[in-house]
Amino acid sequence: MKNQYVGDVGDYGKYSLLRAFSEAGVRVGINWYLTEDDGSNDGKHIRYLEKDDMRRYDPVVFDTLKRIVNSGNRSVQAVKDSDMVENALYYDGLLKIQGNPPEKEHFRIHWFNKSMDALAGSNLIFLDPDNGLLDNNDYLAKGADKYIFPNEVKRYYNEGYNVVYYCHKGRRTYTQWDDYKNAMVDRIPDAKPVILTFHKGTQRSYIFLIHSEDFVLYRKVIDGIKRRWRNLFSEEYSKKGDVAGASTGQKITFTKSDGTVITLESRADGQVQMRSSARPNEYMVQPVDLFCRLLGY
Repeated sequence: MKNQYVGDVGDYGKYSLLRAFSEAGVRVGINWYLTEDDGSNDGKHIRYLEKDDMRRYDPVVFDTLKRIVNSGNRSVQAVKDSDMVENALYYDGLLKIQGNPPEKEHFRIHWFNKSMDALAGSNLIFLDPDNGLLDNNDYLAKGADKYIFPNEVKRYYNEGYNVVYYCHKGRRTYTQWDDYKNAMVDRIPDAKPVILTFHKGTQRSYIFLIHSEDFVLYRKVIDGIKRRWRNLFSEEYSKKGDVAGASTGQKITFTKSDGTVITLESRADGQVQMRSSARPNEYMVQPVDLFCRLLGY
């Protein structure tokens, strides 16, 4: 993340996503992976702020970003001061790697440890690097400050936090993208992954790694984001497929008077899936309370 990016159309989707979690009672921690501005034209996509039809997706975030851009102070500090993501915690330590190899490694480790202190108390930690995830933990890699390292994602998760990080497809082929978006799914096999992709401006994806006990709540928030943003946020799947539809192992069956067997099964997203032996290849998904009403409870 660079200060020059603040208010870009990608920020609109990003902060709306994070704000939805804060509204659901999830305390969000943001590690901006802040790097220095580079004088390029990146971050120039702000004309959406002139279009009233874009405001309807999230008026609070839209108006806040418009004020920040119009103020001339496009900075992560301005985002922090706005309280757009209520009750959030932030880490804005500048990630600028310098020195000889041991010094670079020491700086990175120290920088990351400071982020752990700053974001303690979060439920969901968002990582916002310039370029996404590096495929290894090479402290000496070219442009390493523009990437998150796999061991950093894993440490956040293993410390009990849910994690979401930014990345993009870029020029990768579909096969390369499939491997890339599954990189942390392979490294943290017990996490429940969800991948949301934002389609306004350049493609931006947000990869969630969620602890099982938080999945139902997070799933509800994510589904709400998809409804609010219609087709501008869509979901992709990891190699685990649709983990929301995975069975919890809890199910009941009953037989109707005509011999048809009905199976009700609890899903990982907290909803109930119903199958009928009359149409074994089809199923219906409904909230638990609706099924209870239908059954007279």
